[in-house]
Amino acid sequence: MPVARLLLAYDGAAFHGFAENPGVITVAGTLRGAIERVARHPVALTGAGRTDAGVHAWGQVVSFPAPPALLDLARVQRSVNRLCAPALVIRSASWAPDGFDARFSARWRRYRYTVLNRETPDPFLARTAWHVVDPLELDLLRLASDAFVGEHDFSSFCRRPKGPTGEAASLVRRVLEAHWEPIGPDGVLRFDIRANAFCHNMVRSIVGTLVEVGRGRCSPGEMRTILRSCDRSAAGPVAPAHGLCLWEVGYPPATESS
Repeated sequence: MPVARLLLAYDGAAFHGFAENPGVITVAGTLRGAIERVARHPVALTGAGRTDAGVHAWGQVVSFPAPPALLDLARVQRSVNRLCAPALVIRSASWAPDGFDARFSARWRRYRYTVLNRETPDPFLARTAWHVVDPLELDLLRLASDAFVGEHDFSSFCRRPKGPTGEAASLVRRVLEAHWEPIGPDGVLRFDIRANAFCHNMVRSIVGTLVEVGRGRCSPGEMRTILRSCDRSAAGPVAPAHGLCLWEVGYPPATESS
């Protein structure tokens, strides 16, 4: 059956994460309910990333099999946006090539973390940026970020899940880029990290540790030692969820939407 591909944006503060979870409001549950209300038949959604409670998205991708003869995607987009906006919107909707899967066809994901680094808070950034009052040294943040590029075991920065038979799952991931940039003159800092995949709390743990470096509480050179230790207690605190956003998901050209 052909596969529909949706590009989503959502405010994570409105949801208890992406994945469906009985008894709480989630992105997938809200979206599925809205699509089924419009399409008048059940759908099974697959998301590119399982964002946690409070984490936002600008470039989440969702796919589901559906018969084109019975589903007008333009109408689905308009109707779902009327039902779910502004907390959740479909930015685009299209039919994907055969075999497309939002999760398994993805080659990389990019997350963006925003820090407001000044004494005065900003009410317009309060839902999407971590307010850090202590001055952060941008050069130290950049130097420390270099350590994450490449393939590493990220046990120091992730919760270790169990595999399907109870064995410890691998936390080896390949980071393709990691860098900080100032956004304007008002103390807004943006951390972008792109990798083939991420494990639970990985980006927030990395950001929390990097902020400790920016504060001068540890040195950039300690990042490689922390990585190699494979010890979660060696890294810094987990940064707040509301500063994190799933920004973009990359796919091979052959799987780009038609």
